[in-house]
Amino acid sequence: MKKPVIIFLHIGYWLLYWFLFTFLYFLSRATSQAIFDDDWAVIIGLASLTGFISFYAFYSWLVPIYLTKQRVPEFIAYGLAVSVVTGFLTTLVISLTVYSIASIFPEVEGEVTLVSTFTVLALVNGLLGTIIRGFITWFAEIRIKEALVNKNLQIELSLLKAQINPHFLFNTLNNIDVLIEHDAKTASLYLNKLSDLLRFVLYETQADQISLTNELEYIRKYVELQKIRTTNPHFVDLQIIGQAGSLTIAPMIFIPYIENAFKHATNKKVNDAIRIQIAIDGEAVRFCCVNVIDKGKTTVQTHGGLGNQLLRQRLALLYPDRHKLDVQAKEDEYCVDLLVQVKAHELPHR
Repeated sequence: MKKPVIIFLHIGYWLLYWFLFTFLYFLSRATSQAIFDDDWAVIIGLASLTGFISFYAFYSWLVPIYLTKQRVPEFIAYGLAVSVVTGFLTTLVISLTVYSIASIFPEVEGEVTLVSTFTVLALVNGLLGTIIRGFITWFAEIRIKEALVNKNLQIELSLLKAQINPHFLFNTLNNIDVLIEHDAKTASLYLNKLSDLLRFVLYETQADQISLTNELEYIRKYVELQKIRTTNPHFVDLQIIGQAGSLTIAPMIFIPYIENAFKHATNKKVNDAIRIQIAIDGEAVRFCCVNVIDKGKTTVQTHGGLGNQLLRQRLALLYPDRHKLDVQAKEDEYCVDLLVQVKAHELPHR
């Protein structure tokens, strides 16, 4: 929801709030049993003090920190505490600044009743603040989901082009074909790996979340197939540290960066031209990919593959506030450092 609309909602709420108390004030004075005997400005001031404190305590603190994170017992406990404290505070302000309590509320006897009255008023404002904040959050989530759907359509088209890369596919098949004449057993092994990669692309990537184990296995096989294109076994270094366990992740999060690394590190005679490390620590997955830049065939501007901006937007939609991405194009190296906070889930049976 746009900021001007949110501001308009707040202004509209307080105008309605003041109108309600103004209406009750003049209505009570027109009857024989007046509820409010004091000045209108005093009444509005006291009602506004109670309302502002409780409304924005719920709106800005309790709802985003506790309720949206499903910490309901804490939300209820702190909400009641805020309402009671607000009631005491308003009563204290009355005692210190207004002529006498009885002159304002002639039918309210005792400060206990007065505190209770303002506590209930604070609680009502807090609940209304919760409703408004909940509505804004709900509307924002709808917009995010719509944006995610649209962005996923774009990313799926881009990933499709990247996944079915004719150069990679044809070169791999040619290498396997050559290998068949010298080592049919090894060629069969690589052919099975290629088959697994194509199966992964066709089926696994259709899900919103997949097993991190499967994602890592795809990366291993992809790197192994890339290695048969060179006689230098030290061209690429892949390290996977830690156990994936039951962790899940959105498909194809790391692969675009790895594909870009192979695309631009064309000098296969250099040892460790591509260095990939994936470290798993609890629910944190750190991906680091560094490749040597072939200055004669690429530039910093073209080193992006699917496009860094598109990849950043996808990460922002899939893992809001749960990832950190640092991309650096140095003079002789291109470095990607991505930290993603994933979760452990039981994947649905197919």
